[in-house]
Amino acid sequence: MKQKTNVFQYLILSIAAAALLIIVAFFNFSNTSSIDIYDKLFVGGVFIASCLFGISLAIHPGWFKRFTKQEKQNPNKKQTQKTARKRKGHHPDCDQFQNHILKINNKTLCSGCLGLSIGSIISIFLTIIYIIFRNELSSTAFHFFIILGLFIIGLVYIEIILPKKHTIVHVVSNIFLMISFFIVIISIFEITGSKIYGAISVLLSFLWLDTRIQLSNWRHTLICENCSETCKMY
Repeated sequence: MKQKTNVFQYLILSIAAAALLIIVAFFNFSNTSSIDIYDKLFVGGVFIASCLFGISLAIHPGWFKRFTKQEKQNPNKKQTQKTARKRKGHHPDCDQFQNHILKINNKTLCSGCLGLSIGSIISIFLTIIYIIFRNELSSTAFHFFIILGLFIIGLVYIEIILPKKHTIVHVVSNIFLMISFFIVIISIFEITGSKIYGAISVLLSFLWLDTRIQLSNWRHTLICENCSETCKMY
């Protein structure tokens, strides 16, 4: 029940953040005709750094937790490890989670993390291209891109909570999630001409990504609850 409430709160915050950006985009009165290259480098650099941080978490999810909290000694830890399943590709080695992983050259990868990593790499290259080349698009195009990006984020959330999942679709879904972040951030930045709004958009993308993670964890918990096995990894 607590997890469900937590997910609901994340969704409310994500929707509120999306509504805020739409208001900023469609009621902006900036007269900025061109964006300074240093502002581009700032917003682009912040987003690229965020993507690199995300890639590191996708490859090694536990490394950051070592610096944020200290593990407590649990007297039942050894017993738990004996009864728990092994993890492959960040997921339990269980038939219920086979559509959450992808096997490549005898390596088991998390399909979600793989998609997020590929999407981050693509977004980094798109950001570099954006910084180097001059923008020729109109503000109308960027208004459309904001709606498109937020729509993609919504579709990804729906894909996450679906009872049945296809591995390749899950990979592609997460690729487009990261690209949608790029679309929204650059669009807001171009419309407002403000590096502050650009940086805020990057921060909001962390909220949307965290909401995606919360939905995924909730889906994993439901899978374990509806499973007849006793391991209950979530």
